[in-house]
Amino acid sequence: MNVIGYVRVSTQGQAKDGYSLAYQQDEIQAYCKQQGWTLLHTFSDEGISGAKVNEDALEVDRAGLQDLLKYLSSTRSILSSP
Repeated sequence: MNVIGYVRVSTQGQAKDGYSLAYQQDEIQAYCKQQGWTLLHTFSDEGISGAKVNEDALEVDRAGLQDLLKYLSSTRSILSSP
């Protein structure tokens, strides 16, 4: 199965010290390997709060998430392949 990953931290401190982007990426890669999945790409947002959401417009101010959604739209057939 083809999959994509998404990692995010809310603060710059988390990006450097806590549940870092690198740690999350490593966990995603290990899980995909364990499951026999092909990780095509991992998108990320560093230091972007989950509170930055425009609920009226259903928009989230996260460039990595927006890139992920565009990627999904353009590669839908690749991701649905076994």
